[in-house]
Amino acid sequence: MRLKPFANETDIDEALRLFQVSTLDAARTGNLAGAEGFTTQEDREELNRIEKQLKRRFAIGSQVSEHCIIQDFLRQKYPERSIYKVIHLMMRRGEIQYRMQRKMLYRIK
Repeated sequence: MRLKPFANETDIDEALRLFQVSTLDAARTGNLAGAEGFTTQEDREELNRIEKQLKRRFAIGSQVSEHCIIQDFLRQKYPERSIYKVIHLMMRRGEIQYRMQRKMLYRIK
C-alpha cells in the first residue's frame, strides 16, 4: 500500500488480505479476548455469575450503595472491571439506575 490520494484495485486487495490475515485469524483463535466487544466464554460466565448474584442481592424497588456492592464482590475475589461492566450493562438495559449523585444503585426491574 502506498500513501496516495486515491486507491487502486491492488491497494484494495492488499487491504482485504491484511484484514483477513490479522483480524479474522485472531477472532477465530480467540486472541481478541479483552478487546472491545470480544469476551471469552469464561468471561461471559463470570459476568453472568456476577449479574445473578447482584440481582439476588437487592430486590426490585430497593436501593443499595454502589460502594458496598463493589466491596462485597471484591471480597469474593471478582475482578473490579467485571463488576463495573455488569453494573454498566444492567444500567444500559434499564434494570438499574443511579440515585443520590451516583452513590446509590436503584433496581428498577
